[in-house]
Amino acid sequence: MVYQFKFPDVGEGIHEGEIVSWKVKEGDVVQEDQNLVEVETDKAIVEIPSPKAGKIVKINGKAGDTIDVGDVLVEIEEGSSEQPEASEDSSDE
Repeated sequence: MVYQFKFPDVGEGIHEGEIVSWKVKEGDVVQEDQNLVEVETDKAIVEIPSPKAGKIVKINGKAGDTIDVGDVLVEIEEGSSEQPEASEDSSDE
């Protein structure tokens, strides 16, 4: 199931923000609370964490784009908790 994560209300009457940088890319597997994107508001630059674990299937917007509260930031395929393939060399000798 694909979850559409919308730009949340970050408080203090903020209605929009500008994407500063993405911390993930399409195809990445993320954990819950992993930072996805940095957004600059009138007040500060805030890091927006993922509300769910899964695979990023779509990123909406690029650095410099203005987004409104409620706009879809990313689409996350839930249940895709596969870890990226890492070397399984566990010899710490």
